[in-house]
Amino acid sequence: MANSVTVKVGGLRELGERMKGLSEDMNKRIARAATAAGAVVIRDAAKQKAPVLTGNLRKNIIVKRIPKGESPLTSEHIVTVRRGKLTKKQRAAGLEDAFYGVFVEYGTARTAAQPFLRPAYDQNKEKAVQAIKDRISKRLAKAGV
Repeated sequence: MANSVTVKVGGLRELGERMKGLSEDMNKRIARAATAAGAVVIRDAAKQKAPVLTGNLRKNIIVKRIPKGESPLTSEHIVTVRRGKLTKKQRAAGLEDAFYGVFVEYGTARTAAQPFLRPAYDQNKEKAVQAIKDRISKRLAKAGV
């Protein structure tokens, strides 16, 4: 199935020093906002790259935060395709299950792959890291650090 990707960012020691004066709650908020900002860059690129037949696949490319219990990291977000049971609100908005996203990305025995998630990451990882840095800078400035 899908492999996870880890991005290493330099300057974290200096960042840690700046954030020491903040509360644990504020540090978590900054980390969540930063990783979400990076993931949104990848999500938006994936939506542009996704093949369109009905538009449902594009509508179901989402950013999802991994709950703390599942990740030892402060904050972790993934870009994925929503699949499975939809809420009433999602159905009312015209969404349908996009279980087939994995088949589009990797192909099947009968259809060729049309990757959109991996190319979105490969082509935009530097932009995502920059979005993370920008969000952290803005949040630290707002916190007065």
